[in-house]
Amino acid sequence: MSHQDLADDMKEWPVVRFHQWMSTLDQDNAPRSINWWLRARVMPQHRAYDENLTPEVRRNWGAVVLSLTECAERFAGYDRWEVAADDFNLRGLLIRKLGSVPDDENWELGALVRSVLAIVTLTPGQASEMAEHWRTLPTDQIHLLRRHKIVLTPLALLADQVLAGPEAEDVRAWLSIRPSLP
Repeated sequence: MSHQDLADDMKEWPVVRFHQWMSTLDQDNAPRSINWWLRARVMPQHRAYDENLTPEVRRNWGAVVLSLTECAERFAGYDRWEVAADDFNLRGLLIRKLGSVPDDENWELGALVRSVLAIVTLTPGQASEMAEHWRTLPTDQIHLLRRHKIVLTPLALLADQVLAGPEAEDVRAWLSIRPSLP
């Protein structure tokens, strides 16, 4: 079956079939196009967002989307910052809409906060200093600031739910400078 035929066939797959298929992939048989992977995510993403489905079913579809995004990175070279933004936005939306699930790395608010804080490569102070004169920075540094702003987006929607503690202080520091980032 061609990758195009496979993508069409996937529209009818249940969650378990996606996971089974992804478990068989390797460098020799996986699609190599980022666009193929992004297209494959569309139907599962719609189901994750479908408010007519139960929270458990929505989270299961969300897990499929997260796995497909990881495959796009592993097999097609999807940019790690794009992967993180896609991951964090989906997780943030479902946590906000459906609530945090304790001890679940995908759907627990604290795990999302830790994931976001783990990917940033600047401190809030460094980012703030750079943001003061971002228009004069080299393009790669402007892009870096922009990437930070994008991956922090879900935290802005969940800031009121972040518990007290060192992570909450880091989140507040980032969110205070986020509007000044390009």
